[in-house]
Amino acid sequence: MKFKLIDKSSYEDVAPKSYELTLSHTEKRPDLFGEPALMTKKAFKNRIKVKGFVGIAAYENDALVGYCFCRINSFRSKESPESKRLWIDEFFICEEYRRQGYGTELFEEIKRTAKAHGCFVVEFNVWQMNETAQKFYDSLGCKNQRIIKEITL
Repeated sequence: MKFKLIDKSSYEDVAPKSYELTLSHTEKRPDLFGEPALMTKKAFKNRIKVKGFVGIAAYENDALVGYCFCRINSFRSKESPESKRLWIDEFFICEEYRRQGYGTELFEEIKRTAKAHGCFVVEFNVWQMNETAQKFYDSLGCKNQRIIKEITL
């Protein structure tokens, strides 16, 4: 598998997969997510220009296997007033490549990227309803940091 940093040339590969991810969220939580739409080229370019943005696309034989949108930012910790974290906004593996080790490889690349940028931790949210993702992250040694509760009104 080969990794490529996401740039504006990645739009055609990545935007449709981001739409798939949005669709799955909308199906499970229509109360939170509006009608999904394919990200425009302009929105994609704006997203990858965000301060601290790091995007990684994974390819096997020139076919997109998956991608990850991340942000690197600072936070206060006991380690340092300027500790860095890599925050995962989106992590997606194309359905035909799931359960074959590609997600693990992409996650390992994310960890290498975080270390290369001096990050102390990798953080992300996982929806409670997404049991598959929870099991995947647990298998990688990820631990729950906090639990957010809600009540809809």
